[in-house]
Amino acid sequence: MTDFPNINDTNYFTNRTLDNEKGEPTGKIVMWRIRGEEEFHYILKCPFCGHDQEKKELFPRKPYRPRCEKCNKSILIAKLKKKK
Repeated sequence: MTDFPNINDTNYFTNRTLDNEKGEPTGKIVMWRIRGEEEFHYILKCPFCGHDQEKKELFPRKPYRPRCEKCNKSILIAKLKKKK
């Protein structure tokens, strides 16, 4: 099991549910980047096939799109909308 970083040591951190094609919340991602590092670390439960994976990966630009190792689907990590 991965130890999560101290939030003050990161310059990006998200913990959210992910929806499948039907809009149902069937997946999850915890994703972060340590300050000064280029690679992101993430723990993903694919919303499409349910596969669990943990990986470090470089994402050159936003929006970030990790890919499931099992079903090969790209998973959009969209910008969160601010509450009004």
